[in-house]
Amino acid sequence: MSFTILHGNNLDILPTLPDNSVDSIVTDPPYELGFMGKKWDSSGIAYSVELWTECLRVLKLGGHLLSFGGTRTFHRVAVAIEDAGFEIRDNIAWLYGSGFPKSLDVSKAIDKAAGAERERVPYVGGIASGQNNYGGGGKIHLGSKVGDKASTPEAQQWNGWGTALKPAHEPIIVARKPLIGTVAHNVLTHGTGALNIDGSRIGAESTQRKVAAGKGWTIDTSNAVTKAGTYGSAKGRWPANIILDEHTAGLLDEQSGVSKSPATYVRNKGTLEGERVAYANIEESAGAESLNYGDSGGASRFFYVAKASKRDRNEGLEVLNSVAVGTYVGNIKKQGNKIGARPDVPNLEAKNFHPTVKPTALMEYLVKLVTPPNGTVLDPFTGSGSTGKAAILNGFDFIGIEMTEDYLPIIEARLKHAETEFAEVQTDKGLF
Repeated sequence: MSFTILHGNNLDILPTLPDNSVDSIVTDPPYELGFMGKKWDSSGIAYSVELWTECLRVLKLGGHLLSFGGTRTFHRVAVAIEDAGFEIRDNIAWLYGSGFPKSLDVSKAIDKAAGAERERVPYVGGIASGQNNYGGGGKIHLGSKVGDKASTPEAQQWNGWGTALKPAHEPIIVARKPLIGTVAHNVLTHGTGALNIDGSRIGAESTQRKVAAGKGWTIDTSNAVTKAGTYGSAKGRWPANIILDEHTAGLLDEQSGVSKSPATYVRNKGTLEGERVAYANIEESAGAESLNYGDSGGASRFFYVAKASKRDRNEGLEVLNSVAVGTYVGNIKKQGNKIGARPDVPNLEAKNFHPTVKPTALMEYLVKLVTPPNGTVLDPFTGSGSTGKAAILNGFDFIGIEMTEDYLPIIEARLKHAETEFAEVQTDKGLF
């Protein structure tokens, strides 16, 4: 298990990598929105067919590509990936609750255009607790106002109107390099072409149940027959194309309430004397006996929940200096803007100052889904190194490409820390 970080433009570096040399590509390219004024987020590179053609070349036959995208622009990324020769297999929706709406207040815009001054509405103070987008928690002092009162009649008419929804999901494009022959031939020849379903199942601890001994039952669930004595899958539910964070999981459970898993019914199969098989969703009127998986809870138990650690973002970066990334002005976070900061609201600082860090728990799930054992993961847009950290923690080799020099110390420190953590876990298991 090793990692390599290559500094430079991925269009220059990818051509230097050998053909069919990596097992998977998991990446978070620019969304091409000019986020926070960053030049790298408005270059058009994510739409480059040339880029994705190089990714196709270095990926093994049947290898999978997972690429994040913005809700406004991912379709153009998907088209470029498809035009490069990939097969689009699916989309995974990552749902989260920490999005901040970047919307124009239409009423304010009308008053501003008219040169009208708006009356400020006072706020009765208070403190809000929670986690900010930089991975830090704690208390945030709310400002002296929550908004302004519309001034002109036209602005009053359009009060409460905006231009954008709150972002709460990001799509992940699932693509695959075309196979040679069948899936079976491809996986045996190249080790790629399939998804690690069992390694990505959800809720493994609650789905296996015993059946009465001596009944002579054979159980058929999800096309797999097991011996009499158990039914269901001890490995958990089939992974879905939706991933939640803890916040959205909680909201979903509040709405769904507590429910029990659907019943599984058993009836005579008739192919062998005395053989009985369990099927899902067979009505009792068909002469079936009812069984039940027995687990209960909110609807979030059907989906993977990426539980982000508060220390994840800056873990392993103790030797680096903190960088100012913004401040709170009133009750609004002004990233990279210190003007007008209240004295009781400290500037936001972070050792990991990359603006779009993905949670390691999320990236671990993704790399495990598409990477075979002892495989190599490539990320041509390494950013802060979350994909590499996830790959190393799961025993995969990693190759990362990053153009922005300022992010290299963050990547190296996070990946070295992941190496140490992986070694400690293996030692505890007696594998080293």
